[in-house]
Parts: sequence; structure tokens; C-alpha cells
Amino acid sequence: MELQVISNSKDGSRSAESMRASRSDQEILPRDLVRRTGLNNPNKVAYVCGDRSASWGEMHAKSDRLSAALLANGVAVGDAVGIMAPECIEVYEHFFACMKIGAIRVGVNRRFVDAELRHVFVDSGMKCLFVHASCGELLKNVREDLKSLKILTVGFGGEHDFDVDLEAILDDVVVRPELPPLSGCDPLMYSYTSGTTGSPKGAVLTHRAVTSTILHALAEFGFVRDDRFFLPTGNAWVAVVLAFLGLGNGMTHIIADGDYDRSTFFDIVKDQNATVFLLAPTMLNWALEDNRKTPFDLSSVRLIIYGSSPATPTLIKRVHETFAKDMINVYALTETTWGGVTFLSPEDHRRALTDKPELLKSVGRVASHFEISIRDEDGEPVETGEPGEIWLRGPTIMAHYLNLPEQTEEVLREGWLRTNDVGRLDEDGYVYLLDRQKFMIVSGGVNVYPAAVEAILVKHPGVADVCVVGVPHPEWGEAVVAVVRKDEGHENLAGGDLIEFCRDKLNRPSTPKHFVFVEDDFPRTTNFKVRKKEVQAYVMSDEGGLPWDCSEGAG
Repeated sequence: MELQVISNSKDGSRSAESMRASRSDQEILPRDLVRRTGLNNPNKVAYVCGDRSASWGEMHAKSDRLSAALLANGVAVGDAVGIMAPECIEVYEHFFACMKIGAIRVGVNRRFVDAELRHVFVDSGMKCLFVHASCGELLKNVREDLKSLKILTVGFGGEHDFDVDLEAILDDVVVRPELPPLSGCDPLMYSYTSGTTGSPKGAVLTHRAVTSTILHALAEFGFVRDDRFFLPTGNAWVAVVLAFLGLGNGMTHIIADGDYDRSTFFDIVKDQNATVFLLAPTMLNWALEDNRKTPFDLSSVRLIIYGSSPATPTLIKRVHETFAKDMINVYALTETTWGGVTFLSPEDHRRALTDKPELLKSVGRVASHFEISIRDEDGEPVETGEPGEIWLRGPTIMAHYLNLPEQTEEVLREGWLRTNDVGRLDEDGYVYLLDRQKFMIVSGGVNVYPAAVEAILVKHPGVADVCVVGVPHPEWGEAVVAVVRKDEGHENLAGGDLIEFCRDKLNRPSTPKHFVFVEDDFPRTTNFKVRKKEVQAYVMSDEGGLPWDCSEGAG
């Protein structure tokens, strides 16, 4: 359907499209990149997903239609519009439409349990939720919540029983509306991450931050227009930004047809002539295992990107030796709009593998759009080489945590973001992470907060006290381990009982992979806080009884 364009002048002489084009002196917003990339690369493939594809021109046109449909259904600037879906092209049509009309995109994690879903619906003030047909069963226990909150549900991707169908509302579109005025500081997305209280917390990320992430990431990664970038990331969290970096140069994105599939990933790399791919360290380890059975054809690949969780020097060496490709390691946070903070470049990897091996323990040097400061507990800068908390300042820092003023005040200080990551900076500007967000556990690339797991386990009547720590794991990078002191009368409590208790309360990465039962209280500080490092050391000792060898895991 060809859309008519609403004129915004009295005599109708200037179209909305030309009016948008005339505002070239204003700040560049993501929606400007959608329009320009669509007009400048109309037939260049933007997305490949299974046997489907869409050009940048089509993405611009389709997101225009969806923008009009959203406005026709009462969505306005600042309204939260969610989406719950596996990877598919519609995820990005939805995101681009939100960019255009100033709606706030909310990715809903398919791993969230019912209580977490309800929290996101209420906390975000969600007005509309797009749901892929395959996710219908995941929402079965919260359908009444959606109705009571008056959240319009839009189904797509197959048969469904949601309020309206995506194709139906698009068919009703007959005009392309004039887009509302927006500012770079307006919120574009809420990215929810599990919080220490057990409820997901939403980082408020702006249009300006997303634009900055796109343009700087392209430069730091060295992407070019002809690249074909394959990343199997989940679209519910902030890494979704990586799946539209092509808005800055018109390159092609290859996305999973549904979810990452270990058995087909490298077939897709070959068949789609991917030039760059990104995997978490756990996935790289799987790749090495699979390649030993049937060597992959990586003749089209020029660059391998890894990050999101710690990688051991041994793993990095094995990947480089096996695949003989340039490699980049990247460190980023939700609170930086993903916006890669540090990059260990291909040249850094070559130096590390020849004469400076300690670089493989680094996450690289800070990108040019960030300032970094390593500070002590009083917020004072430390000497070069000394450990401390990483503070960051730059254009991609989040605006705040949604509805959490105290937590926002704790992490945002006079333009600086306190990351809660402990690290050190050497004399050449390389950053070394010493502790991932204090006690946060990164298992298979998924962030797990021990307090959230403890809050669930302590509800079991047989648990008197519990301390959750992360320990190195040869496959998952880190694994969740729970140290439990049993309550009286529950001497027969076993790990299997607690796993069953967690089944509908915690997602799989958060569920402990090992339980250690103790009789004595945990070691504590003078203000009665548990000394988690000592507990972790106990778990990793012979007394901990770990059923795996942790010498090659993350640490």
C-alpha cells in the first residue's frame, strides 16, 4: 500500500517528508538515521533472518506504516510500547517505529518469570505490547494483568488470540503522519536488567545515547558498508542496539531465525557469507568443541568479536590459533546504552600473542567517547595501576533508573556513572577488570545478581541462611553456587529439593548449579555483612565438593 503524506503547510505545498529533510541543522536522532539510511540505501539488504530478508528502504517504509498505526491507536510521545519476541525482522520494524514517534521501546525478556513480567508491565507504564505468536504460552498466567492494566496486545508471527493483529492494524493505515518533535534527551528505550532486590530495574536510555552508540561503535569495531554482521543476541536487553549499527553505514545484519542455535550457527556464517560475528565466551568454547568434529568454513570471516562475560587467556589463544581471524574484545554495560566502553583491538591481540601476554587479561583501552576514572571507596581517584571502582563519563550514559531515585543517586554522581566494577588502569591506558559488579555473576553471558537468588532460596522453609556466589565454570564462564545452612528439622534437605523449589521462580542461568551445605554461620565483617570472597574460596576448595574443574573458568 502506498501511503499518502499529510501536508503540514496551509497551502499543502511542502510534504511532511520534505519538512523532515529541511531540519538538517538539528541534532541527529536515531529516526533520522532510519530515514537517511533507507533513502540512501533503498535496495541494500538490511536484515537476513532465515529465508526472509528486508532492505533498508523496506525497513524505512514499514516502520513508517507502523508509526502511523501506533499513532492511530493512541500511542503518543513518551508512551511505553513493549515487544516480546524471538529474533525476527519485526523486532526492528517495531524499534524503528518507536524511534520515529517518540514511543519508549521496552524489550520484554522471555526468560522472566510471572512476577518479573508483572513488574515490567507496571513499572514501565506500558500502553501496548507486541507479542510473537510463539510467546503466547509464556504470558498465560499474566493475561488478566494485561487486561486490568489496559495494555493493548498486538499479535504477529502466526495464529494468536491477542487483542489485534499486526497486519490488520497496518492494513488500516492510509496516511504517513507528520512526526512529533523530539529531543536527544528524550527516552527511547527502557532496558530491564535483574536488580539486587529481585525485581528487574529499568535503565532509561535516550535518543542521543543511542545515536552516539551507533556512530562510535562503528568506528571502534571498524565496520564498513559491505560488512555482513551476524550476532545471535537476545533482543530484550541492551545488546539489541548492536543489531542496528547498520543505521550508521548501511551494512547488513544477519540475525538468528528465532534463537541462537549452536548446531546451525556456523552453517549460517558460511551460507550468508558473514564477514563478522559476535559470540559470548561460552559460545566460543562450544565452537572450538564443534570445530574439532567438523571443521567450519570461515573463509568469508574477517573478524570475531567477543564479550559480555569474562574470557580466559587460554580460551582466547585457542580461538585465535584455531580460526586464525582478527579478534576484538569489548566491555560494555546496560547503563552505557551498551556503548562499548573499552576495546581490545586486533593489534592488541597480536601483541598479546607475541610479546605481551598480560594483555589477554585486559578488556582493552577506553573508547574516545568515554572518560574513565578509577576511584577508591571515598570517590577519590587512585594512582595508576592501583585497583578501585570504575567511574565513567560520556554521551551514552543512561538518564536514570526508572522509578528508582535512590539507586539512581547511588550510581550517578555529577555526570559520572559508578559502574560497581572493580578494575585497574595501567600506564598505557589498558583496563583490567578485577571484579564484575562487585558480586554479580555472569553465567553464559547472562547477568545474575546473588541477592536476587538468595531472596528466593531463603523462602524455602528448610533454609535458615544462604549465601550465593559465582565460581569459575569450564563451559558457562561462571556458575551460580549456593551455600546453605539448614533450618532445624530439615536435616534431609538436598540440592534437588531446592532446584525444584526454584523451578518456577528463577530462570535457568540464575538457578544454582551446585549446593554446599554447612552447619556454621558464614564469616562476616564487623557490621555483619557476609565475607563473600571467603565463602567463594571455601566453595572452590576441596571442602566445597564442586563437581567440575574450575581451573579453566572465568576468574
